[in-house]
Amino acid sequence: MERRGYSVVEAASGLDALDIVEKNDFDVILMDLSMPRMDGFETTRRMRCGEHPGASLPIFALTAHTARSNIEKCLSAGMNGVLPKPFDSHRADQLLTLINTPMDRSPS
Repeated sequence: MERRGYSVVEAASGLDALDIVEKNDFDVILMDLSMPRMDGFETTRRMRCGEHPGASLPIFALTAHTARSNIEKCLSAGMNGVLPKPFDSHRADQLLTLINTPMDRSPS
């Protein structure tokens, strides 16, 4: 992502991620599902609550666990999608396409 001109900020835990998102502006979040102190599912649920700055940010899980049940769990937590590991230039291009495509958030 840095080679494409994006700044990258890493969080050591889910709690750190909440704090970092609270204090900075981001275009997208790549969410690890297995973080210490708070996993990516709970971190996403908390970001999506109320007036949190992460409430409307695109959040994509970055994981090697791409079974349908895991993808459904990511979406239920409030993530916009799942990108399989390894994260390489092809995955970066997929992500940029996803975040540059308008998402219909209207109720069905």
